[in-house]
Amino acid sequence: MIRTLIIALLCSFAFHVVAQDSKQEVDIKKSTDKVKIEGKYYFIHIVRKGETLYSISKVYNVSQIEIAMENPDIYLGLQVDQALKIPISDSVEEPPKGNEDDNYIYHVVRKGETLFGLSKKYQVSMDELIRVNPEVEKGIKLSQVVLIPKEKLETLGDETPEVSDRFIYHEVKPKEGFYSITKQYNVSEETVRRFNAELVKDGVKLGTILRIPRNPSDTLLPEMKTPGNQAAIEQSNQTITDELSVVCDTFTYNNQKNIFNVALFLPLFVYEFENPPVDSLAMEEMKSRGETLAVKQEVPEKSSNFIDFYQGVLVAIDSLKQLGLSVNLTVFDTGKDVDSVKYILNQYSLKETDLIIGPVYPECIKPVAEFARENRIPIVSPLSQSSYLLNENPYIFQANPSFITQLEGFSKQIDLCKGQNIVIIHEGDTTAKSMVNTYKELLQNRMASCSNPEYIYFKEVTYEPGSPAADVVEKVSHSLSLEKENLILVPSNSEAFVSDLLGNLHTLATYYQYPLSIYGLPRWQKFRNVQVDYYYNLQLHLFSPFFIDYSNPTVKSFIVTYRDFFRSEPSQYSYQGYDVAFYFLSAMMKYGYDFKYCLQNHKVEMVQSEFNFSQPNSVSGFENRTIYMINYTKDFEQKLDDSYRVSTQQQFQYQNEEPYTKQGVVVK
Repeated sequence: MIRTLIIALLCSFAFHVVAQDSKQEVDIKKSTDKVKIEGKYYFIHIVRKGETLYSISKVYNVSQIEIAMENPDIYLGLQVDQALKIPISDSVEEPPKGNEDDNYIYHVVRKGETLFGLSKKYQVSMDELIRVNPEVEKGIKLSQVVLIPKEKLETLGDETPEVSDRFIYHEVKPKEGFYSITKQYNVSEETVRRFNAELVKDGVKLGTILRIPRNPSDTLLPEMKTPGNQAAIEQSNQTITDELSVVCDTFTYNNQKNIFNVALFLPLFVYEFENPPVDSLAMEEMKSRGETLAVKQEVPEKSSNFIDFYQGVLVAIDSLKQLGLSVNLTVFDTGKDVDSVKYILNQYSLKETDLIIGPVYPECIKPVAEFARENRIPIVSPLSQSSYLLNENPYIFQANPSFITQLEGFSKQIDLCKGQNIVIIHEGDTTAKSMVNTYKELLQNRMASCSNPEYIYFKEVTYEPGSPAADVVEKVSHSLSLEKENLILVPSNSEAFVSDLLGNLHTLATYYQYPLSIYGLPRWQKFRNVQVDYYYNLQLHLFSPFFIDYSNPTVKSFIVTYRDFFRSEPSQYSYQGYDVAFYFLSAMMKYGYDFKYCLQNHKVEMVQSEFNFSQPNSVSGFENRTIYMINYTKDFEQKLDDSYRVSTQQQFQYQNEEPYTKQGVVVK
């Protein structure tokens, strides 16, 4: 698989070489600095503009595959100022014995890192770092190579695999992370960290030898496995906990130095705003009296939701300004046009952007996501449920879970094992066949996990909307029970069908006293032609990634601020704009530019969401996997059923602006 990826990568670089050869020949300067890293000798080559993997490989007489294997990040494309480890070929004379390079770790500075942070990360004093690297006294620069005296860390990554009855010794391979290793050996990430605390405190590194216990329940460190040593065990546990948090505690925000550049891509359709005709005589008459005529702009309906989102973003930034945040916010009007998005990317200098929010439409997100991946910029997809872009792009965050993710969360958490009479009802529409089959498959898998699946009653009923009510009531009632709870599951997004079905179920519950518990889909919240009384009288349950608790002080404060700023009521888009901006900008304030590695620690109060991002592997993007179960009560309230507030992964354990212009908005 790795070799296939490398070949595909080389093909893409070969194409680039052909395209560039007709323009100019780039003169590559070969590095003469030889270093030793984990027992192997390398050149450190800093990529310059116009250089390609092919041309670099020719200069150093090393195959492209060898370079790619030593630099996993290269799969995302070469970047200007990127530092590459070039393995020294057999034909090149090795550095003389006794070379002092063996006493150091070579750290390539990443965006947002500081000298203070490096001293904390490697537990080496700043004075010692400056002594070894005099040039860093005035600060470190992006892609600069900093020598770290090994001292206590001199054995990192050098452990030799050995035969052991207790442990398996695993050598980390390209693109492997905690997820793949824990799945391979059926152990938890905590266990891997526990037995390899020094090795993995800065992440899993290529070539490192990890110690994996053969017994997943084995959690005691070797030196602790003696009777009566509980105090030492507890002390070790605390040490490991402290070590796991040190990487996420090295960033100190300075609003004078750390001014975040944020790009917001939204389809505002600003050029379609229409002005009503103006009476020139009336204007002249008002001018003679020293008055002015206010001209009201008509906002296109298709712009309204996205303006609400933008206004929610501004409220979040205002809240964070009060905490000391400094932001340069640039807003781009994308419309619903891919060419407009590409024009923006080509026309504006966005490579120094620290965070991108948007675009909204999936077809517009794609070129921006590719740009973000190439330039290593975090990008948030704030509204789309399309998750296909998450594959092989570790810089994209999907705030709105895909529908399949929501179904998975719902099916895993709803209790189907209590002996209820389970009935699925849908219209049998061929256009929705795939969704219905997926829904049924997830539920059947869930029922199969029950202790006594053979005693579960599961039935399926279909009928066409508009059928005579008497016929529908009779057909559905044949599948119901008067003696036990009837769990009614309705995988339909058809407003006409849902309206018709709820009317018939209301009849069965009211007149025939069938005990019903009804579960619908998130889209039902947007229906306008369904009799709303049915939702409350039937005590309907809907799952959704959003829930607004109007009794929450944070929600109340947001509504007051929003009304004060914009003289209007916030919509769901306003809440989502606030949540996305507040969550990610506060994460950057707390953890710096590499905040994505620390999101498991990031818990903040939001207004309608609870972000719980999951990354399946180290090369994929992050998807929010939290859903809520909303219960409509007979008291005409919507309440959150806490027993169903779930995530499909284990919950993390651990908190007046300028008007819009085409050029953007700057928030000081």
